[in-house]
Amino acid sequence: MAYSITILKLFAMYFKIGLFNFGGGLASIPLLQRELEKNGFMGYDEFFNVLSISQMTPGAIAMNTATFVGNKVAGIPGAIVATVALALPSIIVILILSKILQQLKENIYKRAIFFILKSLTTALILYAGYMIAQATWILENKIEIKTIIISILMFGIAYKKKINPIILIISSGILGYLGLYLFQ
Repeated sequence: MAYSITILKLFAMYFKIGLFNFGGGLASIPLLQRELEKNGFMGYDEFFNVLSISQMTPGAIAMNTATFVGNKVAGIPGAIVATVALALPSIIVILILSKILQQLKENIYKRAIFFILKSLTTALILYAGYMIAQATWILENKIEIKTIIISILMFGIAYKKKINPIILIISSGILGYLGLYLFQ
């Protein structure tokens, strides 16, 4: 009985996140983190560990996170339920919106709505970046200078050189390892 309630809670939580997830996986981080803690599925530190793994594995970050969390909470059935629940609202909404948007073409209200949604998406992604930085740069109330330096370095390289993110991920891992090895 408790297992089926867990599965239902997973479905409801990820369906809700999928329904209100504007701006992609990174924009959903604040909502996801809050929901995981509220439902008792995962704490703050563990969530950001899963998030890091989700960013480094192929595929959409939100889907990877849903799969990892679902698997942790309820095994393979949980992974399937969480992933499907996250995708289902998007599928439903896209099917409905595609019909509506075809009829609206260049409507002024449509442009206004998209302007607001883009602004909201930017704000949510910036907030997600803030949350990730806070969880990464401050550990046990101590500022982690090495991670701040690596973050700034990787941001500068990504911004100036437009290097493939995979190379940046591998470089960050090597720098992190060397930092631990050299400064411990």
